[in-house]
Amino acid sequence: MSAPTASPPLVSIITSTFNAGKYLGDLIASMRAQDRDGIEWIIVDGGSQDDTIALAQAAQDVVSVLISEPDRGIYDAWNKGVAVARGDWIAFMGADDYYLPGALARCRQAAQAAAPEITMIVGTIHWVNEDDSRIVRTIAEPWDWQKMQRWMNIGHPGTLHHRRLFEQHGAFDIAFRSAADYDFLLRVGPQVRASFIATPLARVRIGGASQQTQALREAQQARQRNLHLSRLQVGWAYWVARVKMIIRGRIEALKG
Repeated sequence: MSAPTASPPLVSIITSTFNAGKYLGDLIASMRAQDRDGIEWIIVDGGSQDDTIALAQAAQDVVSVLISEPDRGIYDAWNKGVAVARGDWIAFMGADDYYLPGALARCRQAAQAAAPEITMIVGTIHWVNEDDSRIVRTIAEPWDWQKMQRWMNIGHPGTLHHRRLFEQHGAFDIAFRSAADYDFLLRVGPQVRASFIATPLARVRIGGASQQTQALREAQQARQRNLHLSRLQVGWAYWVARVKMIIRGRIEALKG
Protein backbone atom coordinates (compact mmCIF):
# COMPACT_ATOMS: atom_id res chain seq x y z
CA MET A 1 0.00 0.00 0.00
CA SER A 2 1.06 3.62 0.27
CA ALA A 3 4.59 4.19 1.54
CA PRO A 4 5.16 5.47 5.08
CA THR A 5 5.64 9.20 5.46
CA ALA A 6 9.09 10.54 6.32
CA SER A 7 8.10 11.35 9.90
CA PRO A 8 6.22 8.85 12.08
CA PRO A 9 2.47 9.43 12.43
CA LEU A 10 1.02 10.61 15.72
CA VAL A 11 -2.06 8.35 15.55
CA SER A 12 -2.40 4.83 14.12
CA ILE A 13 -5.89 3.55 13.36
CA ILE A 14 -6.31 -0.23 13.10
CA THR A 15 -9.24 -1.93 11.38
CA SER A 16 -9.81 -5.68 11.33
CA THR A 17 -11.70 -6.99 8.31
CA PHE A 18 -13.15 -10.28 7.16
CA ASN A 19 -15.67 -10.28 4.32
CA ALA A 20 -16.42 -6.68 5.27
CA GLY A 21 -17.27 -5.37 1.81
CA LYS A 22 -20.88 -4.50 2.70
CA TYR A 23 -19.93 -1.48 4.82
CA LEU A 24 -16.19 -0.92 4.32
CA GLY A 25 -16.90 1.65 1.61
CA ASP A 26 -18.58 3.87 4.22
CA LEU A 27 -15.47 3.82 6.39
CA ILE A 28 -13.20 4.51 3.41
CA ALA A 29 -15.37 7.47 2.40
CA SER A 30 -15.26 8.85 5.93
CA MET A 31 -11.47 8.51 6.02
CA ARG A 32 -11.15 10.38 2.75
CA ALA A 33 -13.22 13.23 4.18
CA GLN A 34 -10.87 13.66 7.18
CA ASP A 35 -7.85 15.85 7.75
CA ARG A 36 -5.39 12.96 7.95
CA ASP A 37 -2.22 14.88 8.79
CA GLY A 38 -0.27 12.75 11.27
CA ILE A 39 -2.62 9.77 10.82
CA GLU A 40 -1.93 6.28 9.48
CA TRP A 41 -4.61 3.67 8.76
CA ILE A 42 -3.77 -0.02 9.03
CA ILE A 43 -6.18 -2.66 7.70
CA VAL A 44 -5.59 -6.23 8.85
CA ASP A 45 -7.69 -8.67 6.83
CA GLY A 46 -8.30 -12.29 7.76
CA GLY A 47 -8.40 -13.63 4.19
CA SER A 48 -11.66 -12.19 2.88
CA GLN A 49 -13.41 -13.87 -0.05
CA ASP A 50 -15.65 -10.93 -1.01
CA ASP A 51 -14.60 -7.52 -2.36
CA THR A 52 -12.93 -6.34 0.86
CA ILE A 53 -9.38 -6.58 -0.50
CA ALA A 54 -10.32 -4.90 -3.78
CA LEU A 55 -11.90 -2.01 -1.86
CA ALA A 56 -8.83 -1.63 0.35
CA GLN A 57 -6.42 -1.80 -2.59
CA ALA A 58 -8.42 0.86 -4.41
CA ALA A 59 -8.06 3.12 -1.34
CA GLN A 60 -4.28 3.46 -1.39
CA ASP A 61 -4.71 7.19 -0.86
CA VAL A 62 -5.94 6.57 2.69
CA VAL A 63 -4.75 3.04 3.60
CA SER A 64 -1.17 3.10 4.85
CA VAL A 65 -0.71 -0.63 5.48
CA LEU A 66 -2.76 -3.60 4.25
CA ILE A 67 -2.15 -7.07 5.67
CA SER A 68 -4.19 -10.00 4.39
CA GLU A 69 -3.62 -13.46 5.82
CA PRO A 70 -5.54 -15.99 7.92
CA ASP A 71 -5.95 -14.95 11.54
CA ARG A 72 -7.66 -16.14 14.70
CA GLY A 73 -10.25 -13.41 14.92
CA ILE A 74 -10.55 -9.68 15.43
CA TYR A 75 -8.21 -9.44 18.42
CA ASP A 76 -5.48 -11.44 16.67
CA ALA A 77 -5.81 -8.94 13.83
CA TRP A 78 -5.63 -6.01 16.26
CA ASN A 79 -2.46 -7.45 17.79
CA LYS A 80 -0.91 -7.69 14.33
CA GLY A 81 -1.87 -4.08 13.72
CA VAL A 82 -0.35 -2.91 17.00
CA ALA A 83 2.88 -4.71 16.07
CA VAL A 84 3.31 -2.65 12.89
CA ALA A 85 1.76 0.62 14.12
CA ARG A 86 4.15 3.57 14.16
CA GLY A 87 2.02 6.10 16.02
CA ASP A 88 2.34 7.03 19.68
CA TRP A 89 -1.46 6.74 19.93
CA ILE A 90 -3.47 3.74 18.69
CA ALA A 91 -7.19 3.52 17.92
CA PHE A 92 -9.38 0.64 16.71
CA MET A 93 -12.21 1.25 14.25
CA GLY A 94 -14.66 -1.43 13.13
CA ALA A 95 -15.02 -2.16 9.42
CA ASP A 96 -18.76 -1.50 9.56
CA ASP A 97 -18.41 1.80 11.46
CA TYR A 98 -17.20 5.20 10.34
CA TYR A 99 -15.82 8.51 11.54
CA LEU A 100 -17.84 11.70 11.65
CA PRO A 101 -16.53 14.85 9.92
CA GLY A 102 -13.59 16.41 11.72
CA ALA A 103 -13.11 13.44 14.04
CA LEU A 104 -9.48 12.71 13.27
CA ALA A 105 -8.50 16.36 13.59
CA ARG A 106 -10.04 16.34 17.08
CA CYS A 107 -8.16 13.13 17.92
CA ARG A 108 -4.89 14.61 16.73
CA GLN A 109 -5.44 17.83 18.68
CA ALA A 110 -6.29 15.88 21.83
CA ALA A 111 -3.16 13.74 21.40
CA GLN A 112 -0.98 16.80 20.88
CA ALA A 113 -2.45 18.47 23.97
CA ALA A 114 -2.22 15.39 26.22
CA ALA A 115 -0.10 15.79 29.34
CA PRO A 116 2.74 13.25 29.73
CA GLU A 117 0.81 11.19 32.28
CA ILE A 118 -2.21 10.72 29.96
CA THR A 119 -2.37 7.17 28.61
CA MET A 120 -5.89 7.16 27.14
CA ILE A 121 -8.11 9.62 25.30
CA VAL A 122 -11.77 8.63 25.51
CA GLY A 123 -14.17 9.88 22.84
CA THR A 124 -17.92 10.07 22.37
CA ILE A 125 -19.66 7.75 19.90
CA HIS A 126 -23.15 7.14 18.55
CA TRP A 127 -24.49 3.59 18.53
CA VAL A 128 -26.75 3.22 15.49
CA ASN A 129 -29.03 0.53 14.07
CA GLU A 130 -27.80 -1.66 11.23
CA ASP A 131 -28.98 0.54 8.36
CA ASP A 132 -27.58 3.64 10.10
CA SER A 133 -30.99 5.34 10.04
CA ARG A 134 -31.29 5.99 13.76
CA ILE A 135 -29.09 6.73 16.77
CA VAL A 136 -29.91 4.08 19.36
CA ARG A 137 -27.69 5.44 22.10
CA THR A 138 -24.90 7.96 22.58
CA ILE A 139 -21.94 6.84 24.68
CA ALA A 140 -20.48 10.01 26.15
CA GLU A 141 -18.75 9.13 29.40
CA PRO A 142 -15.20 9.99 30.43
CA TRP A 143 -12.96 7.35 31.94
CA ASP A 144 -14.20 6.18 35.34
CA TRP A 145 -12.33 3.24 36.82
CA GLN A 146 -15.04 2.53 39.39
CA LYS A 147 -17.68 2.21 36.66
CA MET A 148 -15.35 0.29 34.36
CA GLN A 149 -15.04 -2.46 36.94
CA ARG A 150 -18.81 -3.02 36.62
CA TRP A 151 -19.38 -2.53 32.91
CA MET A 152 -17.79 -1.21 29.72
CA ASN A 153 -18.80 2.42 30.18
CA ILE A 154 -16.83 4.01 27.33
CA GLY A 155 -17.15 3.92 23.56
CA HIS A 156 -14.08 1.90 22.63
CA PRO A 157 -14.13 2.79 18.88
CA GLY A 158 -13.74 6.43 19.96
CA THR A 159 -10.79 5.73 22.26
CA LEU A 160 -7.08 6.35 21.70
CA HIS A 161 -4.56 4.28 23.66
CA HIS A 162 -0.98 5.40 24.20
CA ARG A 163 1.31 2.72 22.86
CA ARG A 164 3.06 2.34 26.21
CA LEU A 165 -0.09 0.63 27.55
CA PHE A 166 0.64 -2.25 25.14
CA GLU A 167 4.36 -2.15 25.85
CA GLN A 168 3.74 -2.40 29.60
CA HIS A 169 0.68 -4.67 29.74
CA GLY A 170 0.89 -6.85 26.64
CA ALA A 171 -1.49 -7.64 23.80
CA PHE A 172 -5.18 -8.49 23.55
CA ASP A 173 -6.03 -12.00 24.76
CA ILE A 174 -7.22 -13.85 21.65
CA ALA A 175 -8.98 -16.47 23.79
CA PHE A 176 -11.80 -13.92 23.91
CA ARG A 177 -14.00 -13.60 20.84
CA SER A 178 -16.04 -10.56 21.85
CA ALA A 179 -14.60 -8.95 24.99
CA ALA A 180 -10.81 -8.86 24.76
CA ASP A 181 -10.99 -5.06 24.63
CA TYR A 182 -12.83 -5.00 27.97
CA ASP A 183 -10.38 -7.56 29.38
CA PHE A 184 -7.49 -5.31 28.30
CA LEU A 185 -9.07 -2.24 29.91
CA LEU A 186 -9.55 -4.14 33.17
CA ARG A 187 -5.88 -5.11 33.07
CA VAL A 188 -4.61 -1.58 32.52
CA GLY A 189 -7.38 0.27 34.38
CA PRO A 190 -5.67 1.10 37.69
CA GLN A 191 -2.81 2.82 35.82
CA VAL A 192 -4.95 4.72 33.28
CA ARG A 193 -4.97 8.50 33.28
CA ALA A 194 -7.39 9.77 30.65
CA SER A 195 -8.71 12.85 28.92
CA PHE A 196 -12.07 13.13 27.19
CA ILE A 197 -13.47 14.35 23.84
CA ALA A 198 -17.11 15.32 24.29
CA THR A 199 -17.84 15.88 20.60
CA PRO A 200 -19.09 12.69 18.86
CA LEU A 201 -16.36 11.05 16.78
CA ALA A 202 -17.98 8.02 15.16
CA ARG A 203 -21.13 6.10 14.35
CA VAL A 204 -20.94 2.46 15.43
CA ARG A 205 -23.37 -0.26 14.33
CA ILE A 206 -24.75 -2.41 17.14
CA GLY A 207 -24.25 -6.15 16.73
CA GLY A 208 -27.04 -8.71 16.78
CA ALA A 209 -28.53 -10.28 19.91
CA SER A 210 -26.24 -13.34 19.75
CA GLN A 211 -23.14 -11.14 19.57
CA GLN A 212 -24.32 -9.04 22.49
CA THR A 213 -25.06 -12.14 24.59
CA GLN A 214 -21.59 -13.57 23.92
CA ALA A 215 -20.01 -10.21 24.76
CA LEU A 216 -21.93 -10.09 28.06
CA ARG A 217 -20.82 -13.60 28.99
CA GLU A 218 -17.19 -12.91 28.14
CA ALA A 219 -17.29 -9.56 29.96
CA GLN A 220 -18.19 -11.36 33.18
CA GLN A 221 -15.36 -13.84 32.58
CA ALA A 222 -12.98 -10.89 32.21
CA ARG A 223 -14.29 -9.37 35.44
CA GLN A 224 -13.85 -12.65 37.28
CA ARG A 225 -10.28 -13.02 36.09
CA ASN A 226 -9.07 -9.46 36.57
CA LEU A 227 -11.07 -8.40 39.62
CA HIS A 228 -10.88 -11.79 41.39
CA LEU A 229 -14.65 -12.09 41.76
CA SER A 230 -16.54 -15.26 42.65
CA ARG A 231 -18.67 -17.19 40.19
CA LEU A 232 -21.74 -16.13 42.15
CA GLN A 233 -20.84 -12.46 41.79
CA VAL A 234 -20.23 -12.63 38.06
CA GLY A 235 -23.24 -14.88 37.49
CA TRP A 236 -25.54 -12.40 39.18
CA ALA A 237 -24.01 -9.52 37.21
CA TYR A 238 -24.47 -11.43 33.93
CA TRP A 239 -28.18 -12.02 34.46
CA VAL A 240 -28.82 -8.44 35.56
CA ALA A 241 -27.09 -7.22 32.41
CA ARG A 242 -28.91 -9.81 30.28
CA VAL A 243 -32.33 -8.68 31.53
CA LYS A 244 -31.39 -5.04 30.88
CA MET A 245 -30.31 -5.96 27.35
CA ILE A 246 -33.60 -7.76 26.65
CA ILE A 247 -35.67 -4.85 27.97
CA ARG A 248 -33.62 -2.35 25.96
CA GLY A 249 -34.01 -4.50 22.84
CA ARG A 250 -37.78 -4.62 23.21
CA ILE A 251 -37.97 -0.87 23.73
CA GLU A 252 -35.91 -0.31 20.60
CA ALA A 253 -38.14 -2.73 18.66
CA LEU A 254 -41.18 -0.70 19.66
CA LYS A 255 -39.47 2.45 18.42
CA GLY A 256 -39.03 0.75 15.05
